[in-house]
Amino acid sequence: MTQTISGSDAVLKVIESWGVNHIYGYPGGSFDSTMNALHNQQDKIKFIQVRHEEAGALAAAADAKLTGQIGVCFGSAGPGAVHLLNGLYDAKIDRVPVLAIVAQVPSKNMNIDFFQAMNEEPIFNDVAVWNRTVMTAQSLPKVIDEAIQEAYEKKGPAVVTIPRTSAGHRSRTITFPTPTRRSRLTRFSRIRCASKKPSR
Repeated sequence: MTQTISGSDAVLKVIESWGVNHIYGYPGGSFDSTMNALHNQQDKIKFIQVRHEEAGALAAAADAKLTGQIGVCFGSAGPGAVHLLNGLYDAKIDRVPVLAIVAQVPSKNMNIDFFQAMNEEPIFNDVAVWNRTVMTAQSLPKVIDEAIQEAYEKKGPAVVTIPRTSAGHRSRTITFPTPTRRSRLTRFSRIRCASKKPSR
């Protein structure tokens, strides 16, 4: 399916298609297009504002532990990205699926001396089971879909870094992936979670 849509709206549509109905995060300037997308889709995905990105990542990990369904959180560029690490390590240690969406400065300002610009991808290499930076809005749906699959299959956090320009760009050529293994992966994860809960 192809339609004119922003990169951030496309991200949320893919996340929603996996059965996610809420996201934890802390707003920031590098995430303004995502906040706008959350407003546009507030009837489908609830935004839960935390007071610190670490709390959002910990909450997403707790969601995954309790439900077996992937938890989702986001952090803004620079310091916001770093603050996600403790929660993501919690998900890694307990082997639960979490998707962390990380903002990045506009692509033209990456890799230079710019406010809150840093090379974010390497800091997640140790904690993430899958770690990518997306440079075009057109590739966002496929990358997000693959990130969620990897988080379920490898039982850990998947990280997707999105420059502000990609998130806000509107395109008529954004194509959404066809659901294939979603129901099987989410069902298996829920069964696995339930089998670990102590009986009363």
